[in-house]
Formats: sequence, structure tokens, C-alpha cells
Amino acid sequence: MNRTIRVVGLGAAGALIGGTLVATAPTASADDVNTAPVRKITGATTSPFGLAKVGGRTYVANFGQNNVVVYATGANGAAMPIRTMNSGLNSPRGVDVDTNGFTYVANNNGLVSVFAPDADTGDAPVKTFGTGAGAALGLDIGPTGSIFVRKATTINVYSPAAAGNPASTTRQITGLPAGNGVHVAASGTTWADAGAALRAYASNANGGATPLRTISGAKTELAAPIVGIGTDSKGRVYASNFNAVSTVVAFSASAENNVAPLKVLGGPATQLSSPGHLSVAGDGGLTVANFGGPSVLEFRTLFPKPAPVVKVPGKPRALKVAGKQRAKTRKVSWKAPANNGGARITGYRLVVKKGNRVLLRKNFGASKRSYKIKRSKLRNGKNVVLIKAKNTKGFGKNARKSFRVRK
Repeated sequence: MNRTIRVVGLGAAGALIGGTLVATAPTASADDVNTAPVRKITGATTSPFGLAKVGGRTYVANFGQNNVVVYATGANGAAMPIRTMNSGLNSPRGVDVDTNGFTYVANNNGLVSVFAPDADTGDAPVKTFGTGAGAALGLDIGPTGSIFVRKATTINVYSPAAAGNPASTTRQITGLPAGNGVHVAASGTTWADAGAALRAYASNANGGATPLRTISGAKTELAAPIVGIGTDSKGRVYASNFNAVSTVVAFSASAENNVAPLKVLGGPATQLSSPGHLSVAGDGGLTVANFGGPSVLEFRTLFPKPAPVVKVPGKPRALKVAGKQRAKTRKVSWKAPANNGGARITGYRLVVKKGNRVLLRKNFGASKRSYKIKRSKLRNGKNVVLIKAKNTKGFGKNARKSFRVRK
């Protein structure tokens, strides 16, 4: 099915581009996820493009407002930011926070602004450094503290001490097709968009390095321009298709070449519209700068853990019958099963039998571990006690113990 979509995109030079295109809707499949966000922040967000989520707080670079706003953990709806950084920013596109709480902002004029951890409205950046001609299109701080800045066709890597205009790079990955995004995984692998493709580079890649692998082709459902890139704790790779179908696609950790994504997040319920940069939690939960919304959308993981398979519990352990054969009472005791079947034990059933005849049947709560039986309830000779545990699935097998009674 073809559909005509009116789009507004961001060119590599930063100009707003209006146009009409024909996009092909993705083929419906079991992997398509059309689900509503669990949170939607509108507040002071009117042109969200860059995004980072650090310590539960959400940092949003508003391209048209020339600011970065910070929302508290759990912010939702028309929430007001707890801080706003707006001094000297120029159509900011990317934002991230280092381990010391300093906020780095990639600007359309090619400068990177660095703000103190408590910076608020009107506070000047503690420093600014240049990245050379052209816009700084995206920014990510790697696991070792290096600052990765996406330029149109390169990724510039800077030390935390970077200064000057332009600042000296520690290395530079060159030869990329025009793109917007950069992301450094916990492993150090550097991801970049390359037209309608994703490229992964080694942690020490420099110059015109050959990518470790490339995800590209019609099956991938990637569509230029791609903006946001992220990875989760399983190494799965996520990318946002900024224009056209407005989706977020997720690939396996080993995805390569022309391979279909594991999941495609998109459709009316998602409210995705020109999604920009994104943040991926360890479990795959997504926070997306929804430029065309305008809003910040937060989604539950696309890869929820399957519900545990519950089985009946194992046999209770250490079943004993204390007391002499002529005792007036006999104490039965036991321990919980070694295997609860995947669900908590909710109770026990005790049965005493003489041959095939049931002498006593009692049900107990989960905390019960012993019971005294009067001799009058028993029969002379060999008696048998059986005890079994119960969970939400039902009763497990009986533990069995014989004992003798003399009257």
C-alpha cells in the first residue's frame, strides 16, 4: 500500500526542509508493534530532536527553542522541566551527560557547549569547543568518557579536555555517507547511520576504517534519514526512521547485511511522528524525541520477558514422624520442597492412611511445617503419612513416610 506523507526533515546543514514523498507502509507481521507509549511528555517540549536519559532524568534538546530542558524521573504529560539550559545554544541537535553530571550539547553551528551539573536558565556553559565546519549532528559520550560527535560524513572523537575552535580530535572515523546519528555501545562498538543503513565500527576505528558489519537492504525497513541509534544490554540495535514511515526498528545483536528487524515499532497507537534521537534502557525500554509530535514518548521494552512456566512443586523434604509407638500424640514434620515449580508455595495437604482407608486429611497454609496427631485418630499397626505441597499450578507429588502404632 502506498501513501502520501507530508514531512518536515532536517538537512545536514541544518535548514528545515519541507516536501512530499511517497512511502511504502511496512508489511504487517507478528514483529510489528503498534502500542501506545506509557508516558508522553509535552511540557516545555516543542521541537525535540536530541535526547538522553541519565539517572532517570530526561534531557531534551529542542531544535527550534535553542534550549535543553531536563525533566524529573517519571515526568508525564504537561510536566514542567526542573532545569533549562539556554545560554549560547544554536539549534541543538544532540545531548548527553558524562559521569560527573556535565551536560554536552551538539549545536547546529558546529560548536559543543558544556554545562555544569546544576546549570539552569541563563547560566553560561563552562566551556565551548568547535568541531569544524558544518553542524554537529549528534553526540554520545562513550564508556571511557570520550566525546563522539557526528558530522555529516565523519565521526570526531574528543577527549574530555577538548578545547579550542576547532578542538583537536583524538581520532576520526571518515568516509561515511551523509547521516545524523552516533552511538557507542557498552562494548565500545561505534554505531553510525549511513544513508538508509547502519554501520558498526571497532572501538579503536580510525580514518577510513572498514566497518565490522553493515545492516542495509530492503528487508531492514531502514529509511533515510535515520537519526536515533541505541543498543540494549543484549546488544540489540535500535534506529529511528525520522521521515516517511516514522518507525523505530530493532535488530539482533549479530544482525548484518539485508536482514529483517526483530521488531518494528510504529503505527497510530505509538503516536510516532518524525522520531529523532532516542535512549535505550538495558531491558530495551525506549525513550524517543518525537520531533513531529512534538513530545517525548516512552515505551515499554519491545522484548518483554516471557511469563515463567509454572509447574507443580516437588515433594516436601525431610518428612519425619516423631514419638514412640505407644505415645498419645505423634508429631509429623517436614520441610518445603527444594523446587517450588516456579511459583511460591501456597499450602500443604496431609493425609494419614491405614491400608486404603483414609484416617485423617488436613490442609495447611504455606507457613505450616508440623502437625501433632492424637493416637485416637490412628490405627494399630502400620500407618502411612503423606504430605504434598501446592502452588498456583496445583498439588505436587506426595512425600511418604510409614510408622507403627501400638494401642
